[in-house]
Amino acid sequence: MQQNTVFSQRQIFLFWLPLALMWIAMAIEQPGLAAVIARLPDETLNLAAFGIAFSIALVIESPIIQLLSAGTALASDRGRYRKLLNFMHILGAALTLIHLLIAVTPLFAFIVQTVLGVPEELVEPSRIAFLTMTPFTALVGYRRLWQGVLIRYGHTRVIPVTMVIRLAAVALVLIPGYLVGSIAGATLAGLSLIAGVAAGCLASWLYCRPVVRDELPDNGEEPLSTRHMLAFYVPLSLTSVIFLSAQPLLTFGMARALFPREALAVWPVINGYMFLFNSMGLSFQEAVVAILARNPANYYPLRRFATILGGVLGSLLLLTAFTPLSGLWFRGVSGLSEQLLPFTALPVMVLFLAPVLTTVKSWFRGRLICDHRTGALAKAVAIHSVVLFICVWLGPVLFEVPGAVLAAGSLIIALMSEAAYLAWSGYRVAVRAAMASA
Repeated sequence: MQQNTVFSQRQIFLFWLPLALMWIAMAIEQPGLAAVIARLPDETLNLAAFGIAFSIALVIESPIIQLLSAGTALASDRGRYRKLLNFMHILGAALTLIHLLIAVTPLFAFIVQTVLGVPEELVEPSRIAFLTMTPFTALVGYRRLWQGVLIRYGHTRVIPVTMVIRLAAVALVLIPGYLVGSIAGATLAGLSLIAGVAAGCLASWLYCRPVVRDELPDNGEEPLSTRHMLAFYVPLSLTSVIFLSAQPLLTFGMARALFPREALAVWPVINGYMFLFNSMGLSFQEAVVAILARNPANYYPLRRFATILGGVLGSLLLLTAFTPLSGLWFRGVSGLSEQLLPFTALPVMVLFLAPVLTTVKSWFRGRLICDHRTGALAKAVAIHSVVLFICVWLGPVLFEVPGAVLAAGSLIIALMSEAAYLAWSGYRVAVRAAMASA
């Protein structure tokens, strides 16, 4: 497809679909892990322990998550790609060291028990699961960089293949571990997750090698200076750092609300279910970046596609929330016990707006990334985090609600605040562009 192509709705759909499939594959992974944990002994304790370990691992991983967008936006020639790859080497090594330091020192107990207020019986199981996930950050970072390059050069069709390989590797560890039954559920989930991300990373590298060799020009745009790269990436990275650092706030809120242990057990399952829908909205960001980079005239087709996509995803989640479909998922697929099922219905109903807001965010974020205005993204996520903190802090004081309901309501209010700021920032950029061209 030519560089200056104006995309039709069908072409946008075909470009976006493989990216959506990649995110859906990741979304399937978490419910799959939770479903196995729920069928092993001490399911409530292990579901909660894995949720805690995974949320902290995501915070450590957060600085490298946006390498997918950076690779898509910046890897326009071989020199810029090498600059990004060297940056990933340094960042991956530093973050892996931080992960290991937390896992093997009293820092983990301090974070989990003292800061987050998690019940004492969950500390050691979650620490062991967290330790098994030590290579997580580096493996995800390399994969996302290489996938960003593939997206930049139009090879989106191979992206789902890398994720299928990842899921197959997860299954190869998870299923035998389940059949043996002697490994704690949270630990087994951590080992399976690492097997999957390692396989996905290797597959992405193998697909990216010929693209770097044959398609990246030796000299394209001006060399990517360290200052320019950091000016672009640091604010973009801060969006993930702030956002994922705020996610343990949900643990903090649930631990202080009604039924804390049950809420901590069901929230990873609810979050995984919601992510099935959110993932398709999240995947739209990279499509916006890549398609707008080809031709700014794709602005209006992309905006229309975002409107349709958000409406469809929200309607689907709303449909499942008010029908027996969600019960079939939580009981039949996730394997939650009858004691935990009552804690899922109301949070899912509250969360139906999440995929709509996620798609809206992806549209505005993609536009701002193309304009290299990544600072606005960091400010938006900071607003999200502040609002989330206020909600989880005041919520248990003002309302006597189960912890999972508190988490769902707080998340929706925070997403609304973030989306509103991104919309305002996008409007200001459009007004300035119009005034400059007048």
